[in-house]
Amino acid sequence: MSDGATDQHGGHTTVTIGAVRVVVAPGRVVPLRELPPYSIALDGLVQGPQLDLDGRRLSFDHHGDCVRLVTSATCRQVLDALLLGLDPSAYTVYVNDIDADTALAVALLAHPAWVAPASVSAPAHAQRVRALVETVGSRDAHGPAYPVADPALLAEFAASVPLPRRHAPVGDPAQVLAGCVTAIAELVARVPATNERPAAPARREPTFTITHTGTGWVMATSSGDGFDPVYAAGHTRAVLWRRLPDSSIVYTVGRRSDLVDRFPVGPPSEPGTILAALAAREPGWGGGTSVGGAPRHPDGSRSALAPDEVFAVVEAVVRQ
Repeated sequence: MSDGATDQHGGHTTVTIGAVRVVVAPGRVVPLRELPPYSIALDGLVQGPQLDLDGRRLSFDHHGDCVRLVTSATCRQVLDALLLGLDPSAYTVYVNDIDADTALAVALLAHPAWVAPASVSAPAHAQRVRALVETVGSRDAHGPAYPVADPALLAEFAASVPLPRRHAPVGDPAQVLAGCVTAIAELVARVPATNERPAAPARREPTFTITHTGTGWVMATSSGDGFDPVYAAGHTRAVLWRRLPDSSIVYTVGRRSDLVDRFPVGPPSEPGTILAALAAREPGWGGGTSVGGAPRHPDGSRSALAPDEVFAVVEAVVRQ
């Protein structure tokens, strides 16, 4: 799954694997602030789990500055971030060692569609990925004494993924990592024929209608189910609206989580956010960094802005 091209410079090697550019710097440990914007540090390159959301610097780690018993393995942290809407394509990934946890974390970032909402079309593969994360992550977090839920899957992973042996010479570490990710992708695709898990429940028909399409976001009417069906359909940035009997409109601005960038929801007190721009047009808009909405007036009415007006304001902020 690598493009085959590596670049060696200053003791590190760079390779593109799937959706992401990966820098392999053996043994390197740095503070998060020293990495450039749009960086993801994995499994100890930065000590401890940290999120610099303004600078888009993320550290997924369970080795330093944390309680190992309650801190998830790196691959589990990455899985959760992807499920909450992280788009890794704009990031550079940094690793300082190649082990099972790191390789699986890189594989997830390289193939985010494995766990994206659109992956429901292949539920067996999605289940396989989650089972791998649970099994590999539990063993890596707690060691060989931990009774993993699926020892057969762990053994299959160990037999299939060409991880470097400890204290043994490693060739080009970036190509070694790329080979591990390729093997993991093959393992994910190799769903056992005897898989007889219950069929996934039928998907509910969407209860929203997209009325406007912006730059990486949508605006939609909703029947009242909130963001669940919108997120399930793969939209991570959205404005929902619904007209009330008094002709005012309920608007809700949201993103799947703070890990979703390029959609600065709020708060309204922070210049450059969507809620600040809307509040400048119509006082009373409020909310936080991931969700907010239209004014609530004492008579029960909401916003007087038309959907086209709200769309224009939000799109202008997003395109800044």
